[in-house]
Amino acid sequence: MNPVPSPARPATAHAARAVRRRTRVLRPAGVAAALALALTACDSGSSAAGGAGGTTTATRVVGTAHGKVTVPAHPLRIVSVHSWSTESLFDLGLTPVGVEDSGANYVPPRYLKGWKAAAKVSTGADLDYERIAALKPDLIVGVDVPYLSKAYRRLSAIAPTAFASFRESDSWTAYPDATASFVNRTAQLARLKKKYADRIAAVRAAEGAKLSGSRWDVIQGGFDSGNYWIYGPASPVGDILARLGARFASATAAVDKGATKSVSYERADLLKDADHLVYYTNNDGSPANDIQKLFALRAFKELPAARNHRVVGTADFLPGSYNDAIGVVDAIEKALKDHTG
Repeated sequence: MNPVPSPARPATAHAARAVRRRTRVLRPAGVAAALALALTACDSGSSAAGGAGGTTTATRVVGTAHGKVTVPAHPLRIVSVHSWSTESLFDLGLTPVGVEDSGANYVPPRYLKGWKAAAKVSTGADLDYERIAALKPDLIVGVDVPYLSKAYRRLSAIAPTAFASFRESDSWTAYPDATASFVNRTAQLARLKKKYADRIAAVRAAEGAKLSGSRWDVIQGGFDSGNYWIYGPASPVGDILARLGARFASATAAVDKGATKSVSYERADLLKDADHLVYYTNNDGSPANDIQKLFALRAFKELPAARNHRVVGTADFLPGSYNDAIGVVDAIEKALKDHTG
């Protein structure tokens, strides 16, 4: 849930969804190596530990960005300090007692009610350690983006802390996969993966000719003054489009794996060969992160995608969960059905 040149979208395109975006925009980096360890370790050990009031609590050892961590086998009071982890927790049927606050407008509608009900424990890089401790968490989860990596030691002094590794070259799926391993919900994760795969297959079967017969660019408003961002084929939306069988237009196709390209709003011409444009919206459908500055330009309005009303907005642009990714698929499918010409 984040985009910025701050913690979430650091100087790269994926560091924040504003704050959330500044956290959510951090390019989906990944947890590949640590995730493999986490998935094998998640059921590797279970022991009895003395809990509050002298009760006995089963524990497990999981692999994280900071090595092996002993966590509750069935955590009950989870604090999430990154939006991707938060969305995955909701996806897995868990309700965190504390979450990051990156701005309600960046929270996908499906999670908004649960997010609002949870205590807010951080804003971007500013973590309220006292509030986190007061919530008495038995597990803290997140993603090892730079600002959270710096906070790891203080957080782990409060409760067992499990962070997914962060590498910009990895797929967005690394984060929900890691979160599921931390909270011992791999069965639920498997169902979510199947739901997503089935949705991809269904839309590809129904709309495959339109997807392969048109060209797609992926963009969003930038945090660089006067610039917007072009996302590459390995971005979250790019990955989803590729799985659907879509072709990329030249702007997105030219962006290196795991990267984004920051260009001036005046360079709308870079999008001239795109039949469809996918962009980031707030959860009310309004353009996110100043992309409307691009939309207002005459050069943009004259683009084929704009003239033909094939500019596709989605609040799930930076998915932190499988249901977010399905939301992207839904938006693409709707756009294809709405524009049959």
